[in-house]
Amino acid sequence: MFKKVLIPVDTSVSDDTQHLLQAAKYLTENWSCERHVITVIPDFGMPIVGSFFDDNFEAENRKSVETALAEAIVSSGIEAEQSVLSGKVYDCVIAHASRLDADLIIIGAHQPELREYLLGSNAARVVRHSNRSVLVLR
Repeated sequence: MFKKVLIPVDTSVSDDTQHLLQAAKYLTENWSCERHVITVIPDFGMPIVGSFFDDNFEAENRKSVETALAEAIVSSGIEAEQSVLSGKVYDCVIAHASRLDADLIIIGAHQPELREYLLGSNAARVVRHSNRSVLVLR
């Protein structure tokens, strides 16, 4: 069916991350496919914003996120390659899917709350702008 599956997660929301990884594991367990789990660290956007942080903030933050991602992958039991990217979430997901030549993106969407309706903004943008198949899980 699908040969390469990209699974973007937000490690700052551990319950959602576990739910998505376990669902992706269940969905893909009988497929002979590569699984790639990524998370994206937002960049500062403007150099002036970065000047308000310690010099080693980015490196320490990246290391912390890498650790959290590795722990999430291990605790979910999914076998996957992992990557931590930096930038705008939807841009990084779409670009990484293209680099990998992924067949499918499995992405989570927040439950509708006051702050979001239907799909989260990143999930919605990935669905609208990706030329890959996208499966949205709640």
